[in-house]
Amino acid sequence: MRVALCWSLGLLLSLAACARLPAEEARATPAAAVAAWGFAALSSHGAPLGSAVAVAPGRLLTSAHLLPEGVAVVEARRGDGVGRAQARVLARSDAMDLAVLAVPEGVFEPVPVARQAPAAGQRLWALGAPSAGPALAVGVVTRPSAIMPGRGEGFTARIGALMGYSGGPALDAEGRLHGLVTALPGARGATALAALTGMDLDGIARGAEGREVFFLSIAAALAESERIAPAGRLLAHHPVNARQP
Repeated sequence: MRVALCWSLGLLLSLAACARLPAEEARATPAAAVAAWGFAALSSHGAPLGSAVAVAPGRLLTSAHLLPEGVAVVEARRGDGVGRAQARVLARSDAMDLAVLAVPEGVFEPVPVARQAPAAGQRLWALGAPSAGPALAVGVVTRPSAIMPGRGEGFTARIGALMGYSGGPALDAEGRLHGLVTALPGARGATALAALTGMDLDGIARGAEGREVFFLSIAAALAESERIAPAGRLLAHHPVNARQP
């Protein structure tokens, strides 16, 4: 029994090292273009961290909680699995769960940003790089305006986003960016189980019904990113050894 348990845990951990990418699953959906060119799966020394999204040439945004302390460079893999680059951490916010990354221009395409906040009942498409389960989730906005202490200002939605989606984009029916997947309010048991097994078993079991997810507002994220890492800093902190598609 002990051998079987160790073998099962080893299998789960090995699966967790292979994050799924969303481009194939997002075909023929409003998220298709972003999934292929504007989405990034982040990893460090082969270990998956989470997701990010391109918001300007050479600039990605992600959740600060994904990045281990002391890590200055991570690997960014495009959602189609072809484009890759090293992403340098430009800044981490002390006011919200946000980090700004610099990548070479031309690898990722910036995602168009929504001009208005989402409305209650509006459909959303979220993208992620989970270790298991779908890399595309569809849901609806539940609270158009919400503040989560320590995370920032944003909104909530009922959606099947899994661990590995954090830092990834939430898009509307026109493929416009509304926010970043950030946290699962009140889901400590689910996150602890995911940390133990390497898989979001709770989220997979819930399926398309999903859970309540907090999203950091893209308007708040962009304003904060410009405060902590003005666009001019990209030239001074350009990553090296980029691999073009």
